[in-house]
Amino acid sequence: MELVFQERCRSVWPPFNPSAARGKNGIVTKSYLHLETRRLSTRTRGGEYMKHHIKSAFVVCCGAIISLLSSRADTIQVQVGANGLKFTPQDVTIHVGDTVQWTWAASGHSSTSGTPGNPDGLWDSGIQNSGFVFSVTFTTEGTFHYFCTPHGLCCGMVGSVTVTEATDTVQITRAQYTTSTSQLTVQATDTSDTATLTVSVTRTGEILGTMMNRGGGNYTARFTGIANPRSITVTSNLGGSDSARVRAR
Repeated sequence: MELVFQERCRSVWPPFNPSAARGKNGIVTKSYLHLETRRLSTRTRGGEYMKHHIKSAFVVCCGAIISLLSSRADTIQVQVGANGLKFTPQDVTIHVGDTVQWTWAASGHSSTSGTPGNPDGLWDSGIQNSGFVFSVTFTTEGTFHYFCTPHGLCCGMVGSVTVTEATDTVQITRAQYTTSTSQLTVQATDTSDTATLTVSVTRTGEILGTMMNRGGGNYTARFTGIANPRSITVTSNLGGSDSARVRAR
């Protein structure tokens, strides 16, 4: 099948001011949020189209463009209008670098940052219909309020995203795949000895399972009967994460 870009536009918040942003040696020291809208069509052999709406967020920081849809971070799902005039869940707590993805279960709603009647301009999905998907990646701590433009003021359709820093540090010490037994062995350390560590495939985000807490900040896991994932990511429920290439033998 063939992917066709039918529509593409870009907006920047806040407005980019190169002279204000550059520090010494022309390095950008302030972060700018780029919201990119894409309308994708999937062309099948029968000539039919399946339209997808995607909005993704990127940050320009310290002179480099960093993709924020990293497999190290989590994506939290929020349903729009699934249970009446509300966001489900209404309030979420995430870590810096995580993404919130809104999926429209009903038509005629928006995800707009700010409070009803007082949008702050950080993001705005526009009024969309069922099946639309919109995502924002958060790179700073704080509590961010948002609302539905048509139903926020009259019906209390509001939500919030609370962003906190990770409270632990994860390091993968072993990622080994044994070809003869199709077994992946993972060892990791965490600055917290009470964290829950989850192993996933870096490329796809597929979750392989949870690591066993051996005490003292040491964690292990073995997964049998799987293909070599090539690269894995270990993510903590406290916000820390690490990725590593898998060594095969």
